[in-house]
Amino acid sequence: MTWRGAAATAVPLLLLAAGAAVPALVPLALALLVLVVVAIAVDGRLAAAPPSLTARRNHDEILSVGVANRINLSLRGNASQDARIRDETPAAARAQPVQWTADIPATLSYHVTPVVRGELHFGRTVVRTTGPLRLGWRQSSVGTEEDLHVDADIAAVRVFEALARRGQLAELGVRTLRMRSEGSEFERIRDAVPDDSLRSINWKATARSGRLMATELMPERAQPVVVCIDHGRLMGVGAGELTKLDHAINAALLLLHVALRSGDRAGLMLFADSVTRRLTPRAGSAQLRAFLEAVRPLRSEEIEADYAAAFADFDRWQRRRALVVVFTDVLDADQGAALVSTCTRLGRRHLPVVVTMRDPAIDEAAARSPRSVSDVYSRAVAAGMVADRESTLRLLTASGINVIDADAQTLSPRLVNRYLELKRQARL
Repeated sequence: MTWRGAAATAVPLLLLAAGAAVPALVPLALALLVLVVVAIAVDGRLAAAPPSLTARRNHDEILSVGVANRINLSLRGNASQDARIRDETPAAARAQPVQWTADIPATLSYHVTPVVRGELHFGRTVVRTTGPLRLGWRQSSVGTEEDLHVDADIAAVRVFEALARRGQLAELGVRTLRMRSEGSEFERIRDAVPDDSLRSINWKATARSGRLMATELMPERAQPVVVCIDHGRLMGVGAGELTKLDHAINAALLLLHVALRSGDRAGLMLFADSVTRRLTPRAGSAQLRAFLEAVRPLRSEEIEADYAAAFADFDRWQRRRALVVVFTDVLDADQGAALVSTCTRLGRRHLPVVVTMRDPAIDEAAARSPRSVSDVYSRAVAAGMVADRESTLRLLTASGINVIDADAQTLSPRLVNRYLELKRQARL
């Protein structure tokens, strides 16, 4: 019953209590109590319920991991005031909010922030409606259960496209300034400006027009860009709410989208102790869908990455020079040495970029002031891990390997900026 129904029930109960002093009130109190109970029951039965009451969720076909995805909940039915509504969502969806008090019909919205890729099972929508007199209520489960797919951060691609159309990519931290006369493919002939280099001057066009003209080049297109994702043990470590593997997949998705948008060909290699999946570099939007299908079931494995075996296989199927973006992590000196050796050999034919993600928990432990003996030990271990990691990154840089060591928030824009910079410099 509602609060109004409880208040109505209190009246005959008070009369019944008073009947201890005035017995004549007892029959009246009992009759009134039966009348109130019947009224509450009838009012509850008249409350809105299926099939007149319906609920439907509206959302993207695929949700993005690690970001807020909006879900609209539409309820239709007979007018009901102060209905209580709760949508049944899984704990992994991190939904906020999921309970409301509203008048029906109503359109409500909430956000889910999944922390794992795969499928999330959503139950039905529970609605508690009141009757015309608001004395009683009726609870119903409406709508349907459904499984929603959770993939890499597709929302970041939509945001990138929206900002690119408005010329506002700087909001993502992406620099779009074009450097004149860099590249290898002809784009156009234009009037020369004071900061043009002498080698960019087009003397034939200058002679024909009588004005100083310059040739503008653009970066070569159809270049292979291959993303290599390590899904060994270290990539299963958390970096915030998501694992390093999930952050790597999100950043790789945005990079491949930008590469395909720039006219390059995108490829993929997944590896741990051996190569588990590969996609030959191709152009077109279908390649982005193939990437999503390839990484959808990907999980970190309890084994170490074998760089030598993985990239020996890579050399056999990717013969043309390519930009090779390696997402991995390093923890000890031996693994770091293996990564440096492999990338040095890889750099003889290709242009490697090593991408690592900082673990905020290790950085925090290395910087924390110790307050006990265990804190001293934890800080010493964390500081040693940070030192080994930085030593490996310095060796990579000294070997001429491009390195990006970033946290989860700045990883994607830094990676896209490095790709665009290499394109402008015609390094591919």
